[in-house]
Amino acid sequence: MTTVLIAYGSKMGGTAGIAQQVADTLAERGCDVTLSPPARAAGRYDAAVVGSALYAGRWRSEAVRALKRLAKDPPRHVWLFHSGPLGDGADEPQALPKKVALLAERVGARDVVTFGGRLVEETASGWIARAMIRNGKGGDFRDLDGVAAWAHAIGDEIGAPSA
Repeated sequence: MTTVLIAYGSKMGGTAGIAQQVADTLAERGCDVTLSPPARAAGRYDAAVVGSALYAGRWRSEAVRALKRLAKDPPRHVWLFHSGPLGDGADEPQALPKKVALLAERVGARDVVTFGGRLVEETASGWIARAMIRNGKGGDFRDLDGVAAWAHAIGDEIGAPSA
């Protein structure tokens, strides 16, 4: 059975929801999945998916630390995602921050995907987030069907049985 680490850095829960969708999809395909915030991610895995909320072009520090740990002894397969863009074109590709791009190269990341973000009143923290919601910029722009399709592609690549 293929072991897969899904590690994520999430501030307001949107990225955690994407990580959960990836974990659920791979588990349905028979993978032994560990879903963990990066601070608790430990051990050796056949594959890893690391994701982060993307704020002002930056990854969450805990997700960057997870990549640094993986770079010391990378799994055979690594995929990255970030989420955060809002509005029309929320799934348009966003560049990795420079430090993350260097780490992605070191771990041999196969793919980097951008998923739309989620900014809702219930989880908004900080005055900027609340102001964005007041000004009509909030909402849930995640395409969870697209996330599941991406996770299925990962399952295909690592040889997980079809669901």
